[in-house]
Amino acid sequence: MTTLLLILSITFFILQSVSMKFIKAETLPEKMLIHGSFTLVAGIGMCLFLFLSKEPFTFSKNTVLFGILFGFLFAFTILFYNLAINSGPLSYTAFYFSSSMLLPTLFGLLFLKEELRWTLIVAIMLFLIAFYFLNVTKESKDESASSTQRKQKRQWLLYCILTFIGNGCLAIVQKLHQHLQHGTEASGLMLLGFAFASLCYFIAYPVVKQSSSNKGSIILSPKKKAKENLIPILFLAAGSLLGNLLLTSLAGKIPSSYLFPLVQGSIILGITIISTLFFHEKLSTRGKIGILLGVLAIVFINI
Repeated sequence: MTTLLLILSITFFILQSVSMKFIKAETLPEKMLIHGSFTLVAGIGMCLFLFLSKEPFTFSKNTVLFGILFGFLFAFTILFYNLAINSGPLSYTAFYFSSSMLLPTLFGLLFLKEELRWTLIVAIMLFLIAFYFLNVTKESKDESASSTQRKQKRQWLLYCILTFIGNGCLAIVQKLHQHLQHGTEASGLMLLGFAFASLCYFIAYPVVKQSSSNKGSIILSPKKKAKENLIPILFLAAGSLLGNLLLTSLAGKIPSSYLFPLVQGSIILGITIISTLFFHEKLSTRGKIGILLGVLAIVFINI
C-alpha cells in the first residue's frame, strides 16, 4: 500500500509541474490571481473530501501554527516556481524544485536522528553531480552571450534558488508536523495550508495589480482570466492537494532521508521525460548524463 501511495504522490506532483506550463498569465497580478484560484479550489476540495468521507479531524495548536506556515511557504514556492518555469526550461527548473529534497533529508539526519546509510550518501552525491551536469552547460559559460541573455539567466537562476529554498522548507514543515503529531492531522494541515495560501495570494493581488496599473501594464478582468485558465487551475489544484496530502501522510511513516530523495528524484525524471517528448526540449549530452545519474541515485536510495 505504501508503494502505491508513493507512486500516486509522485504522479500528482508531476501533474502539478506540467500544469504550470499551460497557465496563460503574462503579468504578476494575473499569476497571483491564478495561484489564488487554484489554492482556493484545493482548499474547497479538501473540505468536500472531509465532508464526504466523514473522516474525523481536529486542529491542534501545532496544526494551526504549521498550517499557516505551510500556506505561506506554499504560496512563496509556487509563485517563484511558476516564474522560473516561464523564464527557463521546465526540465532544468524542475531539477532545482526537486533537488530541494536535500534540505529535509539533512534536517532528518541532523535533528530527528535518522539513520545515515552509505547508500544514501552515494545517492546524494549522485544527485549533486547530476545537478552540475544538468545546469552547467556550454551555453552557461558562453562569454559572447548578450547582456540581456545574461540578465535573463541570472533572473531565472534567482527564481530557481528561491524555489529550492521554499520547497525544501515546505517539506521540513510537513515532516516536522507529522513528527510532532505522531502521523496524525495531515488533513487538517492541508486544509489550513491551502486556505492560508489562497488568502496570501488574494491579499497580494490588489497590491500588485495597482502597482502594475501604475506602470501601464494591461490586465484582463479577473473573471475572464480565471475562465481562460480553468483547466490548468483544476489540474493544479488536484496535483497540489493530492500530492501534498499523500506526501504529508507518508512523512509520518517513512524516514525523510528515504522519502524525499525518492519522491523528488522520481519527479525530476518524470518531468524531464515529459519535457523532452511533449514540449520538445532538447537535452545536451551533459543533460543526458545528468538524467542517468539521477536514475542511479534513485536505485541507491532503494538498496
